Amino acid sequence: MASDRDMPAASSVRSARSASSSSLTEIACAIPPTVSQSVILDGWRKAGWGVDEHIDQVLARRFAKVVTTGVRIARIAGHLLARHGAGSELAVDALVVATAIRFGGGLVLTHDPTDLGALAADHPNVAIVGV
Repeated sequence: MASDRDMPAASSVRSARSASSSSLTEIACAIPPTVSQSVILDGWRKAGWGVDEHIDQVLARRFAKVVTTGVRIARIAGHLLARHGAGSELAVDALVVATAIRFGGGLVLTHDPTDLGALAADHPNVAIVGV
């Protein structure tokens, strides 16, 4: 098993969970399929084949679950984009925020909190944290 030294973001994740409200720390990690697709694509571009293993390791630990983004989440995402005058360039971000909203709130960890934060601004039960 990897230690925090091997996974530099691990301490950031723990800090973000601790700093969030107690209700947010109890929520399981729900991952929209577009996020896993983006992680695989980005990893493949940087490292080549075999990057699926990282997602498989996280899912095997049952820490996170890929959730279906059905019509309810798509509708919420569409409303978020319309409300903020955004287009398809923020579609993945909107699906992430919409998933958190649909599940009653959540802690969203990201390397780019600006767009996600803007989309989630009207939803105090969704915390966006840069890691």
